[in-house]
Amino acid sequence: MSVKEYEGKFTPTATHNEPKPAAHAYTYEEWKAEIFKLYPGSKSRDRYTQNDLEKLIADFLSKGTPSRASFSQYHHEFQKIVKWLVDNGKMEWSSEKEKFQRGILSTLWVRIARRLEILDPLHHPDDPYKVEEMFNAGDWYLKGNTTAMASVLPTGHQ
Repeated sequence: MSVKEYEGKFTPTATHNEPKPAAHAYTYEEWKAEIFKLYPGSKSRDRYTQNDLEKLIADFLSKGTPSRASFSQYHHEFQKIVKWLVDNGKMEWSSEKEKFQRGILSTLWVRIARRLEILDPLHHPDDPYKVEEMFNAGDWYLKGNTTAMASVLPTGHQ
């Protein structure tokens, strides 16, 4: 196609470079298969693995004290991977809570746990908190701490 200006507007005109029609029309499934060939690893069954989740947890933990933004990003990525793994039968929801908590630095977890105890004083200590509850408590703490725990409070103030 080439472009021809006509009364201030561009309109396409036919040229010799136009592609010839295919010998047969593709079905949607054939077209989709051709597209997937262009992007290795893009098939939904290959999207995430348990290793991707473990890497996310280890990477977040290794960064040390999180900012509110990085904690939110961790939560978002964690939820995206876990949902896919559960939906595709690669993980059970029951392990989600323990894995999310494993990515949280212990000094931050103490403060999250304290916030959760205040919000739900009757919560049994052996029952895990929901991921959303942990995230909201962590977000609440980090929102009030612009230094994001850069220093630990003296013993008398905890």
